[in-house]
Amino acid sequence: MKFGLKLWSKNKDLIGEACKLINENFFHYVELFYVPGTEIKPFLDHNIPYIIHNSTERFGVNIGDKTKKEFNLKIINTCINWANKLNAKYIIQHADYGSFEDAKNLLKEVHDERIVIENMPNAGINGEKMIGYEPEQLKELMDIGDFGFCLDFGHAAKAAVSMGKNYRGHINELLKLKPDMFHISDCDLKNGIDEHLNIGEGDIDFKFLKECILSENSENVTLETPRKNLKSLDEDLKNLEKLKELFVMRNKFIQS
Repeated sequence: MKFGLKLWSKNKDLIGEACKLINENFFHYVELFYVPGTEIKPFLDHNIPYIIHNSTERFGVNIGDKTKKEFNLKIINTCINWANKLNAKYIIQHADYGSFEDAKNLLKEVHDERIVIENMPNAGINGEKMIGYEPEQLKELMDIGDFGFCLDFGHAAKAAVSMGKNYRGHINELLKLKPDMFHISDCDLKNGIDEHLNIGEGDIDFKFLKECILSENSENVTLETPRKNLKSLDEDLKNLEKLKELFVMRNKFIQS
């Protein structure tokens, strides 16, 4: 299992610390979220493994909105260019919200097999009606360009709550899509609105999540936990330590 550290491309002041944590084998790669208008140079200066995450609706990107087609493609192609320069293994693309047909039509113009489609919750942070939260839709999006799959456990759990389903059962259905990588965080299972909590602050069964990860051939697991102090990675380390603690507890349980 390889653990990824999430950075935004505006977090250039943190890349040195991130590189140190990778060299010391705490984390194993940086998942770099592209913020439009930022520069790649600070990240080119560090020879570490990268995964690129395309920008999202927070910055105007939404593949489910055909009125944004030109802008969407511009940002996606920028991310492809960054992935080329940083030798990134994957490029993560949200399934987004709005029109499923618009999302499919947009993806027909994207040609890069490093792209992995990330599953969505049923409802976004602002109550948006998301697409790509059910296996059937995700499979259809993936098949357009022989794209891969990023399984976001928190999004999956939230989607299950919204649909009145057992979240373990929903995650097991998504596992059939053979994820290339995972996103992990905690969340409250009392509502279906998207959120990312620190490890241990919500209701997720991390013993179950570990079993899910180990059942697949994929090894990349990015922590998507909150960071209040934007000038330090201490909170990320604490979340990683807590996650490993929960995973080790499962090992002891099995051995007993």
